[in-house]
Amino acid sequence: MKKNVTKKLVAVALASAMAMTVVGCGDEAPAASSSAAPSSDAPAASSSAASSDAAGSSAAASSEAPKEIEKPESISWWTHDGLNEENGAEQWFAEFEKFTGIHLDHQFIPNNEYYDKLKLAFASHEVPEVFDLNGANLALYASQGAIKDLTPMLKSSGLWDKVDPEIWDAIAIDGKVYAVPKEVPSAACTYVRGDWLERLNMEVPKTYDEFLEMIRRFKAEIPECEIGLTAPGVKSPQNLPEFYQGAQYGFYRENGEWKDGFAQPNMADAMQRMQDAYKEGLLDMEIITNTTSTCRDAWYEGKVGVFNYWSGKWGGTLQERLVANNEGAIALAIEPISGATYSFATLSGLCISSEVSDEKAEQIFKYFFEYMHDGGEGQLLFQSGVEGVHWEQDGDNVKPLPNLADPSAVTTSVWITPWLSLTPMELTDKKVAQADAVVNSLAITDAVAVQTPITPVSETLNMITSDLELEKADILAKVVMGEMTVEQGVAAYEEVATELNVQKVLDELNGK
Repeated sequence: MKKNVTKKLVAVALASAMAMTVVGCGDEAPAASSSAAPSSDAPAASSSAASSDAAGSSAAASSEAPKEIEKPESISWWTHDGLNEENGAEQWFAEFEKFTGIHLDHQFIPNNEYYDKLKLAFASHEVPEVFDLNGANLALYASQGAIKDLTPMLKSSGLWDKVDPEIWDAIAIDGKVYAVPKEVPSAACTYVRGDWLERLNMEVPKTYDEFLEMIRRFKAEIPECEIGLTAPGVKSPQNLPEFYQGAQYGFYRENGEWKDGFAQPNMADAMQRMQDAYKEGLLDMEIITNTTSTCRDAWYEGKVGVFNYWSGKWGGTLQERLVANNEGAIALAIEPISGATYSFATLSGLCISSEVSDEKAEQIFKYFFEYMHDGGEGQLLFQSGVEGVHWEQDGDNVKPLPNLADPSAVTTSVWITPWLSLTPMELTDKKVAQADAVVNSLAITDAVAVQTPITPVSETLNMITSDLELEKADILAKVVMGEMTVEQGVAAYEEVATELNVQKVLDELNGK
């Protein structure tokens, strides 16, 4: 068994990488909804741990009276993002222990080594008690009983009712919650040059026709507009919501059923819209091969009219970098046009190893998971850090202090981004001041963006992911550039889907 763990998870990681763009710390392009899930191979929990977990879940669910949960002496926790040693991690862990009396046995793993080391930890049974998993890996580890089912603990806690139900629905796997997010994932929205709208005396577009007309006029009447709309590729509905209009490139869930988005009639409509816009020159001519950084650079230079990117902090960055090179420029976040859908990135969350006893799992949930989302002392510590090290009081606001590693920047967050908090901050004198560009973009996505459910495990999908993704990308690129008609693209995909047995994938995703 141990010999197979690393080999199996390498295959999983490769499949996941081919199937989806993994979003890290909000500094990459908005990713398409996951179009694949890993295979059913994962680090398997020991039989005693798995059976103990099941028994504990049953007991917790049937218990009527709340029981006293003792505080643990220590908790082991692995991270690969967030606060690092150079920016006051030692002070933060000391503060946590002072507040809670719990020692955190913490290990920071470089991001590019994290999943490899986690696989080795399972193989050697030296697994940290708490660690985080992204969507694809979350489904994989849950399917093999490698992580605890947190549902009974969650529903008996105050956290269940404090969080948007759509969060729990999106992160649930077969109706069970195996991870608690540190924060709400980032969402993407469309930014347009607001100053160009003013120059042309135009209103913010509300419909697809108005959206295209805006880009046409930008290209025709604004001399500095070299690119109407840019995006890092054409595979992501999140990057091109106005053209996808609710269509999905990958597998998606609708009314509880998983479907193949590329095979739906609305995907053909989306391809036609992209083909027409590309032919007219409204889309970036390099859109097929663009990277996130080339798109951002073009936006900063002031030669792009429309760019879809993350809301929140990135809304502020897009404005700051744009106006630094183009005096008076405005990065205006707009509400989705009729038919378009803004979406959140796929959730990730903190998990508890199934090798942990049920008693210790309850302790971790109460004194670590609930504490970081308590709306008070704990949440403030996880969001803003240590007073006097990472922040200071400024009236009713938390004022970030210069970063210890880079005094030219400030520490706006440590483990949880304040404006993406899972639960509201209840301390009225601990507000976080934000730039208008940050507030405005967040207000839009908070109001309308939809969560992206985690794709379940499908062994067939894992085996065909590489071929499927290459074929789909090739078909879509050829259709958009006019090398294929939409009808030819649809027919080509039908052949691919038959050859690779996509129907079996759907059967597995739907538990048939």
